[in-house]
Amino acid sequence: MFVRLLLVAGAIIAALVALFIPGSPEREPYVQGRNKTALFISNIEHGLSNVHVATASALLEGYPDIEVHFASFSQLRKKLARVSAFAQAKTPAAKDIIFHELHGQPFFEAVELLGGDLESTISPPGVAGVDRFTKGLQDWISPWGVEEHMVIYNEIGAIIDEIDPAVVVLDTMMRPALDSTRDKNRVHAFVTPNTLVDNFLGDQPYGSMFWKYPAMTSGFDFPVPWRNMLENIYLNIRFIHAAMLTPNLSAKKVALRARGVKDPINFLKMHRDDVPWITMNTEGASIPVDVVPTNVTCAGPILLSVAPASEQDPELAQWVGRAPTVIINLGSGFSYPLNYVRPMVGAIVEVLTKTNVQVLWKFNKHGEYSDEELAPLKPFIESGRLQMSNWLPVDVLSLLETGDVVASVHHGGSNCFHEAVSAGVPHVILPMWVDLYNFAALSETAGIGVWGCRDTSPTWTADGISSAIIKVVDGGEASISLREKSKSLGDKLKAGEKGRDISAREIAKLAYVK
Repeated sequence: MFVRLLLVAGAIIAALVALFIPGSPEREPYVQGRNKTALFISNIEHGLSNVHVATASALLEGYPDIEVHFASFSQLRKKLARVSAFAQAKTPAAKDIIFHELHGQPFFEAVELLGGDLESTISPPGVAGVDRFTKGLQDWISPWGVEEHMVIYNEIGAIIDEIDPAVVVLDTMMRPALDSTRDKNRVHAFVTPNTLVDNFLGDQPYGSMFWKYPAMTSGFDFPVPWRNMLENIYLNIRFIHAAMLTPNLSAKKVALRARGVKDPINFLKMHRDDVPWITMNTEGASIPVDVVPTNVTCAGPILLSVAPASEQDPELAQWVGRAPTVIINLGSGFSYPLNYVRPMVGAIVEVLTKTNVQVLWKFNKHGEYSDEELAPLKPFIESGRLQMSNWLPVDVLSLLETGDVVASVHHGGSNCFHEAVSAGVPHVILPMWVDLYNFAALSETAGIGVWGCRDTSPTWTADGISSAIIKVVDGGEASISLREKSKSLGDKLKAGEKGRDISAREIAKLAYVK
């Protein structure tokens, strides 16, 4: 009876949500420009842009007759030049990606200008953290102010007019680009690092988004346990309320409409049934859904790997090959404040003392504290079992693909998660905000990873981190199971078509004008 009540409640809530979200209006046919021309528009942050860069790279290699343009901020220029050179080495007929620089603040810089920072982002899972996240939801939906939104909107409009592309490939988090593209009624598609449960829970039948699928930030297992169902319903209601009724976002929409933007920052109607949507959803490493919209392509991991690690940095590749290696890389945007560096240092000492592994740690300092905090690591650096760097000179995927990495310690971001999945490497996930908790829970459900410090997240303890890593690398029963399941999934993905090639093929279909 209790479950049936939840089913009915979920269905009623879903129906009410549908009443408040109007259906898609009839539209004029989209404008398709010059034959064999594609324009990518994305943010610069690795977690947001990597799927677009990977797709553009595969497009150069597999469809060299297509002219590829890329609009973004200046920080992406060198990476795209490198991608072009690699594609030309594989496919001599491939051309350069034509870069168009956008002005203004990149996504995370715009978030910081609104007062967002590391401390304000970190939040616990579930009800305890939902208030903090929903309060800042407008910053993540679109962090640019009205003036800056219009600058980027107009720049992109001018680029579209100049290039006249057959298809525009969009980043879901680049709202000025989406508004400009749709106001010009251009043929477009989305490529996203998110999975189906991140974007299409509202399409699932019987209101199951409320009672079956873990809400964002929840970290619940799938399907949601009975004991967590009411909390899951509450979390989803909070997100819907925040998305629809954020006052500052509503004021921004009014101001943008007054400037001529037709339907600005429409968060709840981003997906359209006539616009292709390409996602990294991966069978065996994603929560399965009952309904997949017909225009959605599940490509699996859409990843960029420009060259083997031995070519990118022979010295580092040789070091990684000396012993089983643990890579600690918490994403491009994370740096370590003192209260996080202390438990990590303690955990690394414990792991290196109790096992035969070596550790590669991507470390960036956040705030002011003495280098003495790192002193316990000195013996391991001197013995060559620990390397620290504020940036990795090679693509992480190329290191994972060497076969010498026995654990990937990361924050639970979609790119980090899918890189390890693709390479068949077990995870140790240390989530600290929003969707990261669900990837951590998913890794345990799939039997390919461990949620480190699960009982204390987002706070770390040295014991919580070290015990998670040791569980993966010590060769015990749990370690063997994690490695075997990870390798089996990775081998399956390697035997199939690469996600970036699937994504490129879908974009190529739109780039060829019929």
